[in-house]
Amino acid sequence: MVRRTKEDAMETRAKLLDAAEALFSENGVTQTSMMQVAEKAGVTRGAIYHHFENKMDLIESLMGRISLPIDEMREQIAESLEFDALEEVKARSKEFLARVQNEPQVRSIASILLHKCEYIDEVNPIKLRHVSGRNECICEVEKLFESAIQKGQLSSKASPRVAVIGLFSLVDGLIYNWLLAPDYFPLVEYGNQAIDSYINGLAR
Repeated sequence: MVRRTKEDAMETRAKLLDAAEALFSENGVTQTSMMQVAEKAGVTRGAIYHHFENKMDLIESLMGRISLPIDEMREQIAESLEFDALEEVKARSKEFLARVQNEPQVRSIASILLHKCEYIDEVNPIKLRHVSGRNECICEVEKLFESAIQKGQLSSKASPRVAVIGLFSLVDGLIYNWLLAPDYFPLVEYGNQAIDSYINGLAR
């Protein structure tokens, strides 16, 4: 009986997260209420507040369902400094694009964060978390560009900071625009070419 109750609770929680993801994607975060999420999931008001304290808690749990590409990228790069630095930058950036294009849940969360999350006081902690993770990732990629300079892959006059900001702007722009209109261009195919052109241009 205890096991069944626990399984029921996990099932209810999953339904609530599925409902939240769908409503946030459709209506935006600020335009979606906790009660709307409960209704879509087919549970009571009491049930949703049993699992989630507030909307912020719900969003955090939704993000926690997946390993966001930027978090994974940061961890992988930290382990990659002894390899070919520029090839590592290319590989991790391309992997980022591939996950957004090919994994529906990653794509959905990315779309919510970039297009459906109005960063007002209610959900500002989400922005802070995103910025914090992003800054850590920028620092790790900057180390790879520094390694490339030390190995003679880039000119000693190159600025690792400028290089990494340019790369992030490129990748962000690709994802942002592709999520607006996925039929406009193939993210991985065009994105990989753009990344190669950018990195190869730095190496000249």
